[in-house]
Amino acid sequence: MTTNISRQLATGTLAIAASVTALGFAGTAPAQAIMGTLSITGDATIDPWGTTDPMLKPLSVTTVNSATGQFAGVTAGNISVPKSFALTGNPGMMPMHMFGSPASITDFISILVNQGPPTGPGAGTVIGSITGSMAIGSFAGVPGSSTTSYTVTGTMLFDEPNTAPDLLGTFNISFTRSENGGQVSQGYTLSLQKSSAITKTPEPAAILGILAVAGVGAFARRKS
Repeated sequence: MTTNISRQLATGTLAIAASVTALGFAGTAPAQAIMGTLSITGDATIDPWGTTDPMLKPLSVTTVNSATGQFAGVTAGNISVPKSFALTGNPGMMPMHMFGSPASITDFISILVNQGPPTGPGAGTVIGSITGSMAIGSFAGVPGSSTTSYTVTGTMLFDEPNTAPDLLGTFNISFTRSENGGQVSQGYTLSLQKSSAITKTPEPAAILGILAVAGVGAFARRKS
């Protein structure tokens, strides 16, 4: 009797272990090498230093400076203009200031890609959404001859095409406004980098199916 109970306990333990392992595999999206980096530049409209809650507005995507991995081969025409956003704060007369920045911006940028395995899941659109950020601004020069810079860095969620796993990553966007003798030039540089895959939670039906299979297996072993 004791032997039978021990055998059933051992069988149940194995079944639970198998279920947990199966759930672990179900909860992890298929591994795909869809990492990549992207750097672009474009024109922008940038509020001058001393503006309360300065607005940063990208106007175009003019140049792809570098593109690797899934972004390889992407051209300026494949990339949407990043969304505009405002910082929070006023630096006054200080040459440097920490600004408040958006906690999140959905669909900040989209990139049309066409990379199959092993560097991507195929043709489709990668959508990058900001999930957290911090910002700093600086001023150098005198009125009429100066450079104003705003730099925003943070985390980004990459929504991948074709049911590929979403990825986490980082971004850095720098806005520069230069004045010289009444002439003003303004632009931005944006860099993106993917860093890791996100584990997706399995659907309830999948969980029940795994548990059912494990239970049937345990019952069959007990009968034998």
